[in-house]
Amino acid sequence: ETLAMKDPRITKSAGAGYGESESEIFIGNSNGIVKSCKSSGCFMGVSVVAEKGDQKNTGGEYCSRVFFSELLPLEEIAAVASKKAIELLDPVMIKTQKAAVIFDPDVARALLGGVITAVNGERVLQGASFLKDYLNRQFASALLTVTDDGTRQKSLGSSPFDGEGVPTSKNILVENGVLKSFIYNTKAAKRAGVKSTGNASRGGFSSLPGIGTHNVYVSTGEHTRNEIIAATGKGLLLLEVTGYGIDAVSGNFSGGASGLWIENGEIIHPVKGVTVAGRALDILNAIDMMGNDLDMNRTNTAPTFRVAEMQIGGK
Repeated sequence: ETLAMKDPRITKSAGAGYGESESEIFIGNSNGIVKSCKSSGCFMGVSVVAEKGDQKNTGGEYCSRVFFSELLPLEEIAAVASKKAIELLDPVMIKTQKAAVIFDPDVARALLGGVITAVNGERVLQGASFLKDYLNRQFASALLTVTDDGTRQKSLGSSPFDGEGVPTSKNILVENGVLKSFIYNTKAAKRAGVKSTGNASRGGFSSLPGIGTHNVYVSTGEHTRNEIIAATGKGLLLLEVTGYGIDAVSGNFSGGASGLWIENGEIIHPVKGVTVAGRALDILNAIDMMGNDLDMNRTNTAPTFRVAEMQIGGK
């Protein structure tokens, strides 16, 4: 907390914490499967409040790793939390318009979450996915490749087997904009006439298997975050989204938004109180720049990327 409150505009802490866990999973069934594995994890985070006049803004940052020795330095976590709290002070309302939107990795993960829900094999069988008819079809920009890897070393979502004892693997879900695979547990796979993808998940030993992912990531592109900003004539660097995100059934995307306004390749001022909206298929197809700033230490992660044009609702 002390490290995050060095700037005088940071007036108080909204909380800081550290936690760690170690677990061992055993699974056995009447099909002769008897397996076990161990896992560990640790977490550190801080949240602070910046004030200016009657303005208040909260910023937070955290770091999770499998091993304590790989946590980011306290100073780095604190500096990011402080920056997030301060950078949205003195916002300016913009007019309703269409412009480029750059998705910060934190927001990109929210968009990715909607895609993950839409490739859930159970939802596809129910007809409750906007991607149900797109298997082996192009539905997004060729810059978009999405992978779920349950075998990746030193990753929080990795495990040698899923909640039913099926071995995990590296599954390419989207390749260059083409939907390559849905994800299944054994029950849903049998109904679909395919094999389980090793994506059975359980909330505990007494729960029935659902469907979940392991370590999902969007492959990196060629550009730095600063290069994407510099290449944007007019647009919004989207830092926060509140609301519905992607509706997995209709594919509509909407939410309240905050971020930084860009003109002629430079950040001009903060923006708050606007909305962003569009069809997920249109948004994903309009990705025209992909960043290289991927944090592979998160279980659901994406780099910065730019959508060429979206509807932004302002004044």
